[in-house]
Amino acid sequence: MKRILAMILVVTLFFTFISCGDAKQSEKKIFRLVERNYDKILKACEEKDEEALLAINGITQVNIVDGYVIVYCMGAGIAPSSQDYGFYYSEENSPITVGCNLGIVRHAADLSPKGDGYECVVDGNTFYTEHIKGNFYFYSNAY
Repeated sequence: MKRILAMILVVTLFFTFISCGDAKQSEKKIFRLVERNYDKILKACEEKDEEALLAINGITQVNIVDGYVIVYCMGAGIAPSSQDYGFYYSEENSPITVGCNLGIVRHAADLSPKGDGYECVVDGNTFYTEHIKGNFYFYSNAY
């Protein structure tokens, strides 16, 4: 009986990590979240209204740093192989990379082009950002 329970636990964990680890799917969800709620999110970001942002389904945490409104939406995995996903609003319409504490890791000058966005690697951690619309950018980071 213990073997069966252990096997069920292993299989459940395996499928949990597989389903959560699809970075492209997470990116699409966040792009859709911003698109569908654009006016509401824009107003809340311009007014720095954390409560209005947290009231939107799909947003779980907000941090305001140096004119950036950083919004955490989802994450997956357990360190040392975890990923965070979200978006941010930039008053200056300038890309940054975002860390796990919802702080700024690097500014535009320190980023390298990658795909449709920008990336940087710091101490083995990968940070990526991509323009969504207006002053909004998607971010992901892998630790």
